[in-house]
Amino acid sequence: MDIPFHDYLEAKFALDARSLNRDVETEFARWLSGKPRLACLDLGTGTGASVQRLLNLATETDLHITAVDLDRTLLDIARERTTDLLRRRGSDVSIEPAGIRARQNGREISVDFVCSDLEHFAPNRAPGSYDAVIAHAVMDLLPLRTMTERIARWLWPKGLFYSTINYDGETALFPAYADEEFENRILAIYDASMEERRVWDENSGGARSGRRLHRILAETGFELIAYGSSDWNITPLRRTYRDRDAVCLTALLNMIRDEAVRSGQLARDSLDRWYQERSERLAAGELGLIIHQTDLLAEKV
Repeated sequence: MDIPFHDYLEAKFALDARSLNRDVETEFARWLSGKPRLACLDLGTGTGASVQRLLNLATETDLHITAVDLDRTLLDIARERTTDLLRRRGSDVSIEPAGIRARQNGREISVDFVCSDLEHFAPNRAPGSYDAVIAHAVMDLLPLRTMTERIARWLWPKGLFYSTINYDGETALFPAYADEEFENRILAIYDASMEERRVWDENSGGARSGRRLHRILAETGFELIAYGSSDWNITPLRRTYRDRDAVCLTALLNMIRDEAVRSGQLARDSLDRWYQERSERLAAGELGLIIHQTDLLAEKV
């Protein structure tokens, strides 16, 4: 079963929320607390997960958020989700062409939704005018050095870059497949597809974006404050998946299969047998998937 991309993003909201590294998130929340106002930039907004989390962390701060994504449909969902969240909390929300404005007890929140690819995105603000930049599950798709240099230019001195759910080189399926070597080849092809990805005529962050970003941050004007693992554990409990994990697992299994098919490196009948066995395990509540990822929090020096 194919999972629409927007449904996959919505399904993994709870998975991401429980996977975020708590020490790194706590440091970011501590930095947010007590600030009277903040200007924040969210790169690769998707359906608005980071916007919602920022609103949950900075509950007493005036916020101006610029939310950027290439997909207008995803931004429309993000606008709807953000509007609903603010209204549930009792805010007076107005819809404007650029985004939404909200007021509650003297607190002001604005979220501008910008449809743009990140290669050509230019903030409608002076250089060095953002307090924080957030990139959630997107840096593996981007050229790391070029992107971190841009982020450094967009931030105030002492501003923070909070980068979460950065894929970092390991995907494991449980239980082990009978032909373990064959499954290892499938997963190696999956990682290789990320390593071969070219963006803006450069290599993307790829399959080891977490550790690469850790190194590059120090080389592009940042000091690491905190970092740690944010692994996805999509594993059943008594044959039952949490939240919408079964949807996430279905989508990821399809992604892994599709990359193996595109590579042309494996016999199709063997690949089909693997996919059928893994799908049957999933339907029976027996399939588990653990993916290693890294969160990082860095300050512009």
